[in-house]
Amino acid sequence: MPNVVSDELINISVRNQGLLEAVKNGLNAKFRKRLVTLQKRVNDAILTSPDVQTSKKIAKEIERAVNAIQVQIYAEYLAEFNKDLAEVGLSQSAIEATSYAKVVIDYKPVAPTLEQVVTAYTSTPLQVEDSSRSQIFKKALNEYSKIEIQRVNNAVSSGYLQGRTNAQIARAIKGTKALNYKDGILSHTDNSNRTMVRTMVQHVATQSRMETMKRNSDLVKGYRIVVTFDSKTTTLCMDVGQKNETFELGKGLMPPLHWGCRDATVPVLNSSFDFLKQGATRASKGAEGGKQVDAKLGSYDWMLKQPRKWVEETRLGKTRTALLFDGGMTPTEFARLSTNSNNVTLTIEQMKIKAPLVFETAGL
Repeated sequence: MPNVVSDELINISVRNQGLLEAVKNGLNAKFRKRLVTLQKRVNDAILTSPDVQTSKKIAKEIERAVNAIQVQIYAEYLAEFNKDLAEVGLSQSAIEATSYAKVVIDYKPVAPTLEQVVTAYTSTPLQVEDSSRSQIFKKALNEYSKIEIQRVNNAVSSGYLQGRTNAQIARAIKGTKALNYKDGILSHTDNSNRTMVRTMVQHVATQSRMETMKRNSDLVKGYRIVVTFDSKTTTLCMDVGQKNETFELGKGLMPPLHWGCRDATVPVLNSSFDFLKQGATRASKGAEGGKQVDAKLGSYDWMLKQPRKWVEETRLGKTRTALLFDGGMTPTEFARLSTNSNNVTLTIEQMKIKAPLVFETAGL
């Protein structure tokens, strides 16, 4: 008998992802409080120091002081963040385990321990598309803090070389009031942290749920990726959502697929068990705003139901939209054309080499 994707489990996964987005926002807000402290202490250290242009030695002393402030604050922040992530992981594994009992009659799920959950998400590499950063959880966190610290340190050293005053260096780090401080280095730090938090929380959630799936392997035989359809969804995620593949536990694509990814997972169950009722939807946001769509509807199937102009302007661009609407392919074939065997998004030029006749059919 074929295995089953429970509609109710898809609903639970979608609702859980919505709650997870709120968790990400809350954890990022914690960092912003520390960022305010960091800005003030760095600002004071620079402005109360001797004139940076006095000598290279003074400039180095200021840089060391600024570095020490940041190292302390980031160490405190990451210690707290790791504790929060452990709580997220344990909560996600519990939600996953409890969901099985909601859809399978008399099933007794097994939940992993905290230690097992932490081991799962720290030992499993991230699968983010950007290979320029470390894929190892702990190394990625350490790299993040080192990069952000060095970014601020560089403002001091480059400020000295450029003949800037202490006040000008401090302003470069903080930003200007006229631009709501968006032109400061710490604004970039804020954005960087938001992306880091969103990515790491998604990784922890995925691996914690995956660990639960593995410990209930009599019931769970694989998993699929659930994609949210809206203007923020990447081409990579759209392609994955259209293919709707079933992966073997721990051996397939696992979110996050890129930095800031919101994709979730849903287990594929052994059909020999007795199930409760079916009927699932998931969130989407098309040209007419937010609504619920059939959970089994593929990404590009959904796009074909949207106004072509909206797809072109907000999602795919002119050429890809023409290929999808006029190329004579099914949505699944378009998804396969858009990525290579490693699920890396292809450029238009690469797609044309791969399928020139499709471009001719679309009038391109």
